[in-house]
Amino acid sequence: MSINGSHFFSLKRLALVALSFAFLHTPVLAAGLVKQGVDTTDAMATLENFDRGFYTPQVLHLKPSGGKPIEKPYGKLLHLRAEISEFSSNAWLSIDTTGGIRDTVRGVSRDLTEDALNVLQQTFDNIRDFGGHVIVRICYDPWYNGRSNVTPAHEWVLKHVKQLAPVLSKNTDVIVALEMGMHGAYGEMHSDTSITYDRVAEAVNLMLRNTPPELKILTRTGNYSAKVLGFNNWGVDFHIDGEKFAEIAKAKGDTMYRVGMFNDGYLGTQYDYGTWGADCKTSICREEGVAWLEKYGINTPYGGEALTTANGYQVINTPEFLAYEGFRTHTSYLNIQWNNNLIDSWKKTPFKQKDFDYDPSRDVDLTGFKYINDHLGYRFVLRESWLSDTVGEDHMLRAKLRIQNVGFGNLTWKAPVKLAVLEDLDGSGLDMCPMPTYYELSDIDSRNIHSRTISVAGGDTVMTFDGNNELEISVKIKGNDRNRYQVYLKIGEIEFANRVPTGIGSCGEEQPAVYLGKIYVDESVKTTGFAAREPSAGSLGAQKKNAPFIQRERHNAIIRDGEKRYKVNGATLR
Repeated sequence: MSINGSHFFSLKRLALVALSFAFLHTPVLAAGLVKQGVDTTDAMATLENFDRGFYTPQVLHLKPSGGKPIEKPYGKLLHLRAEISEFSSNAWLSIDTTGGIRDTVRGVSRDLTEDALNVLQQTFDNIRDFGGHVIVRICYDPWYNGRSNVTPAHEWVLKHVKQLAPVLSKNTDVIVALEMGMHGAYGEMHSDTSITYDRVAEAVNLMLRNTPPELKILTRTGNYSAKVLGFNNWGVDFHIDGEKFAEIAKAKGDTMYRVGMFNDGYLGTQYDYGTWGADCKTSICREEGVAWLEKYGINTPYGGEALTTANGYQVINTPEFLAYEGFRTHTSYLNIQWNNNLIDSWKKTPFKQKDFDYDPSRDVDLTGFKYINDHLGYRFVLRESWLSDTVGEDHMLRAKLRIQNVGFGNLTWKAPVKLAVLEDLDGSGLDMCPMPTYYELSDIDSRNIHSRTISVAGGDTVMTFDGNNELEISVKIKGNDRNRYQVYLKIGEIEFANRVPTGIGSCGEEQPAVYLGKIYVDESVKTTGFAAREPSAGSLGAQKKNAPFIQRERHNAIIRDGEKRYKVNGATLR
């Protein structure tokens, strides 16, 4: 399986994409759109989008009474390790040796108290106020010390799931994902004799039924997730192209895209320390699991803890390997603290291959850590912007954009998409900041700004779609006649990778956003050349997830559309 640099575009090829894109859409461009002279390169900066990236762990001990919430989170992306050991009779909290007698102090299996749930809610509130996001894991391991056989009787696990569900449901705006711990040491579903696949599946499905679709729920391995989804003989049936898989996928519907997994043995061996099976007849092996994540985890977080390589096993914990498989698994988060030896080695090791703008020739100090850090989750780059040169009598602003998602993954939540339009004071000398007017583009789903797709067929690996997404926009704007305006695109509060322009008089009121260019309003101009259609609710948005793009192979120009390859004359290539 080749993962060398031949799969990645050079800057020259990107230039060819831009030229060919203009050629392919001549009818639209001739209708009055003008290409804007904006910077469309990735500035290679580490962005402050905290719903993805390297996380910092922090433990929260929930008590029946007198508990204290986390007041100050350790990081903007927090791995909240909430533990409810005091609510399990199997969890020993301490050993009292007063008077020379060893007395083990254990928790008590009982309902979660209002005080404990309030402390959890206040912690979420504090994370929100801090401007952060959180990956949540809840278990019975006291202070996350790796103690075995701490899970209470199964009936109590189910009761606690139902009691936790309302709090989790209330905070989906800050929760990136729920790592469904509950069972075993560290909440990793091991080191506990009471754990069975059936019990884990029952608890996870109960949580799924009692929480909204926005909450993505992850188990520790592909085998556990398969059982949750209804597979029993996964060594035989867990193949995304198989009949049984199609049958279960149809029955589960959107739940197939809501259940994922977390991986705390990531890249330590070719089996990720047992996360993937070695015997594909009885377990889910790496390729089957990765293919599942690639298709059904497209908007579901995936990540965990990357590890050093065990003796005698294949080394795959390299930035270059992640630059291949990370796109297939949509890897979106990793632990900054573990494994610290591996993290330190990434920081010291130069990134050895070119990937989009991340080219060692552009930055001789580019490290493997920086490449991984900047590509975890999504990373949006504006590659082309075409705007109405003049907005005429109908006040309709039209735009055609090409946004490339160069990150490993995609947005896992639906961020609102808006245009920000503000008066252009560049060069006016006026010492003021104009306030933008926002126009919501409700027809555009930000989750569909997809990253690259990789097709694996036997021994061949082919980039069939390289993250290019086309957006067509038509929106009726307000504006004074004979006036010039700046236009920006906002997707939630997400930072784009393009360099933030300076000296254009916007004062940063619309940031974080990406600058699209300038328009001029002239009501004396008749609107011609566009198909007559009225926008619904004031805006129209259209998007293509698998937008065509051009690649030159030797002496032939190849158009790839995400499904087939065509020569410039339209002939299909095999």
